[in-house]
This record gives sequence, structure tokens and C-alpha cells, in this order.
Amino acid sequence: MKPKIKLIIIDYYGVMTLGSYRETCRWLAKKYHKNYSYLYKIIYHKYFSGAAVGKYTEKESFDLAIKELGLKETWQGLRAKHLSFQKINRPVFNTILNLQQQGYTVLLLSKNTPWQFNFALKKLGTRKYFKNIINTFDLKMPKASKGTMQYVLKKFKVKPVETIYIDDQEFNLPQARKMGVKTICYKDFKSFQSKLKQYLK
Repeated sequence: MKPKIKLIIIDYYGVMTLGSYRETCRWLAKKYHKNYSYLYKIIYHKYFSGAAVGKYTEKESFDLAIKELGLKETWQGLRAKHLSFQKINRPVFNTILNLQQQGYTVLLLSKNTPWQFNFALKKLGTRKYFKNIINTFDLKMPKASKGTMQYVLKKFKVKPVETIYIDDQEFNLPQARKMGVKTICYKDFKSFQSKLKQYLK
């Protein structure tokens, strides 16, 4: 008999909400006529990802990226611009909220700096709808790690085969997949919805 899904883990930035560092780097690429992929590599992978595990402060992550890339921005201004892009991914939000109302346990999982994370939750009113929310910064573990997934499975008392994990970054999914968790790399709503229905049958 096919195991019943009990837990749906969904990425907060990039899936439940739109307006990630991709949009920020596209804006910078256009403004400064720089290569988008290179900007993303420096801003997101090198510095933001470091700040999201406590290697840098949030200020340092922006300042270091601005200096390395030669941008004429203040760290506060660039952070404000980044946050201005964020909005609810309404079709995904409605789908996940509906599943929660049907009885599925939903966990919003994020890799973020505390200030940005709490700002987004407040701005978008997320806590009014979802109570299970984890920022991996608080776990002191990388989001993509086996340890993070083991912590989540233990906390919610579920097996890997009873769990779906949805993220827009493929590199966050391999460890969970190896453990037997069903994964979806979010690209667009239509393909996400189709894959989710397959897992929930």
C-alpha cells in the first residue's frame, strides 16, 4: 500500500513568495550592464548564503558584495530594493493553504537572515495562515543538509516517504531525495501542481 503523505515542506522565499535574489540581480544586471549569473553567484551564493548561516552579518553580506562588484549602492538601499520585489505567489499560496485546511501538516522552510525573514513574515501576514515556520538560520545548519531534514522529520514525527519537499533551488533537494523524501523543484505553477497531484494520489 502506498504511504500516505503527512507533511508538506515548502520553501518560503521563491515558492510561497516571489521576489528572491534572482529579481534583485536582474535589476542590478540591467542597471549596471553586468552579467546576471555572475551577480547572482556573488550576491546570493557567496555572501547571502554566508549570512544565512551566520558567517557574515546582513550588513557585511551586502557591503562585501557591493564592494566586490563595484556597485554605487548603500547596503540599506540595496536591501530595501530587494525587499520591494517580494510578494505572495498567490496560486501556490492558495493551493498549500487548501491542503492545510484538508488536514495536511504544512511547514514553511526558509534559509534567510533573521531580519529579512521576520520582515517578510510581517509584511505578507504569513503567520495568520501558517503556524509551522522554520528559518534554518536558527538551526545553525545549512538548509540543504541531511541534518536539517533529519531535524524536520523528527520534529513532525514523519517518515521520509510520508513527506513532500518543494523548493525552487535544485541544490537544496538532493539530501532529502536520498533519504526517500518526495521532492519537487518549483519552476512554474502548472508543473508544480501536476507533480503535487501525482504525489497526493
